[in-house]
Amino acid sequence: MIAKDAIAPQIIPISPRQSSQLELSAADGDSATPIVDSEGRYLGMTSGSARPVKASTPMSLVLERMVSGDKTVPVVDDITERYIGAIDRDSALAAVSSLFPQLDEYTELTVTCKPSQYSASAIAHAVEDADAHLLNLNVTAGTEPDSHTTVMLRVNHSRGESVARSLQRYGYETVEMTGDPGMFYTDMTERVNALLHYLEI
Repeated sequence: MIAKDAIAPQIIPISPRQSSQLELSAADGDSATPIVDSEGRYLGMTSGSARPVKASTPMSLVLERMVSGDKTVPVVDDITERYIGAIDRDSALAAVSSLFPQLDEYTELTVTCKPSQYSASAIAHAVEDADAHLLNLNVTAGTEPDSHTTVMLRVNHSRGESVARSLQRYGYETVEMTGDPGMFYTDMTERVNALLHYLEI
């Protein structure tokens, strides 16, 4: 995902001559409106001094800017460097949340391994061996040679235990597992029903 995917349509730039709007925006310390010239070149913000990012900038870098304090990040075209929009915290959150669609059944697992052992394709194979599909994969820690690599996975499977067992066969240790709260109760219900059926026999 890149910067242009998170542009907020409600942020409308203004021109330097719109003095009344400039004064109104300046009076509101929480808002920052982009200022562009008549040819669409980015000039600055009504409050603060946010540097623009190019349209192809990875969203991870945009989020770092926002965590550092930028409430609005202007976006310019890669080639012409003309203003094409701006990202605020709401639009950034909406864009990132689209990467994590809501599912009725899912499991999130945190696994670790030695850096030399890490392989995204091997993890995907392990998940598929458990009849599940890999939805998200993020390396969150341990890219250094002497530290374990930590990977967060999201799979569309209600029984994370089978995915964890498959990952273990591939050499990945599952250190944490969360998911749909109802999946564990469903599994337990099935086991209880099977036991009752056996007792009736």
